[in-house]
Amino acid sequence: MTNLHIPADDLRIGDIIIHDDGETTVRELDRTPSGTIVTNPGSTDQITGYLWQHVKVRRAE
Repeated sequence: MTNLHIPADDLRIGDIIIHDDGETTVRELDRTPSGTIVTNPGSTDQITGYLWQHVKVRRAE
């Protein structure tokens, strides 16, 4: 696994987002026309942000 700092628009299913509250595994992505991205929509671990925001992720090589 490799740690990366990427724009949210580059997120992939299986990425692990590393954030202040721990880690969230990306199971589903919803890219909206308004420039937002929703990770795991409707779940308790849902994360919403803008496509151009950067996130720290752990990704399988």
